[in-house]
Amino acid sequence: MNGRDEVRFRSDVTGQLVKHAASDADVLWAARVSTKGEQSLAEVEADPGRSQGLINFLMRDRHGTPFEHSSMTFYVQAPIFVFREFMRHRTFSYNEESGRYRRLEPEFYVPGPGRKLVQEGKPGAYVFTDGTPAQHKLVDESVRESCRTAYAAYLEMLDAGVAREVARTVLPVGIYSSVYAHAAFERNGRVCP
Repeated sequence: MNGRDEVRFRSDVTGQLVKHAASDADVLWAARVSTKGEQSLAEVEADPGRSQGLINFLMRDRHGTPFEHSSMTFYVQAPIFVFREFMRHRTFSYNEESGRYRRLEPEFYVPGPGRKLVQEGKPGAYVFTDGTPAQHKLVDESVRESCRTAYAAYLEMLDAGVAREVARTVLPVGIYSSVYAHAAFERNGRVCP
């Protein structure tokens, strides 16, 4: 393996706000269009006290559609198993890096020393506890070994001319991916895609 193929390990998730479109003005012109039509844009800065009162009224009485004119987009890097949980909540619209179209980087998740390892209790009513030094050692060594083996098999298939979308099947869900996650606000204060 060359330097580019050297397997790297990390235990974090990163995210950054890439862009946003959110302001009181967006909410105000959207709310006032029902009574002012195209003049709603001119009314945004006309009376700041009245505008604040309108925003308070909209929130209090759950007139939420004007708040849907705000949105945010984040760039997130995380292991695939984290994204599967993230995406299951259906709060964002996603565009994910694709192992079908590009060679995946050799970056994998390994639990850090502070990660609790042992699950106690039954589903829905469990807690995680620290685990023993022997358990941490076992997890660390097993994850590293299996990821290195899987990535070597991935590269071997790519070098033999196997399509990326087929070769990626040997990679574990601990491999890092990247996503643009876009959310807009909806009327009950949650975000929606």
